[in-house]
Amino acid sequence: MLCLKCDTKPEWIEAVKKDLHITLIDHAHAEKKAAATGLSLINKYPGKSDLALEMSNLVEEEIGHFRTVLQILTKRGILITKDEGDDYVKSLFSKMNKNEPDRFLDHLLIAGIIEARSCERLQILEQNIDDDELKRLYNDLFPTEAGHYMMFVKLAKKYFNETQVEKRLNELSEFECSIVKSLPNLPTMHG
Repeated sequence: MLCLKCDTKPEWIEAVKKDLHITLIDHAHAEKKAAATGLSLINKYPGKSDLALEMSNLVEEEIGHFRTVLQILTKRGILITKDEGDDYVKSLFSKMNKNEPDRFLDHLLIAGIIEARSCERLQILEQNIDDDELKRLYNDLFPTEAGHYMMFVKLAKKYFNETQVEKRLNELSEFECSIVKSLPNLPTMHG
C-alpha cells in the first residue's frame, strides 16, 4: 500500500523510548506543519476545486490531530517548545522541481511520502511503547495518515498522467529511502 522503499531503522524506536516527551512535542509540530501544507497547496494552486476540497479536509484533520497531541502534552505538564525544523522534510523538498507543472506534481508526491513515513512510524510507536494512552492515539491516527498518503497520490493521478506519477513517485521514494538510511535516529517523528 505505501510507497516506502525501506523500513525505519530499529534504533529509532530505542531513541524514542528514552525521550518520548521530545517525540510528542515533535509530533505536535508535524501535525501543525501538515495542516500548513494543505493551506499552502490551496494558496499556490487556485482554481483546482478538487484540490481545495481535499486540502480543506486535510487541514481540519491535521489541526484536530495537533489539538489532540497538544492536549496530551498539556495533561502531562509538557510545554511545547520552538519548532527546530525537520531535516528529513527539508531534504525531501530539496528534490522538488523548480518549474511548473512538475513542481505541483512533486509537491503532491512529497507530501504523500511524508504521510506514508509518518504512518509507518505511528505503527512502530503503537507496537513498541508502554503507554496505553499513546498506544490508542497512534492506533487511531494510523489509518488517517495512510488515507492522506493515498489521497495525495490520487490527486496526482487526477492532474497528471498515471505513468508519469508512478515514475516520479518511484524516484522520490528511492531518494526518501536514502534519507531514512542516513537519519541519526533522533527521538523525533522523522529523526
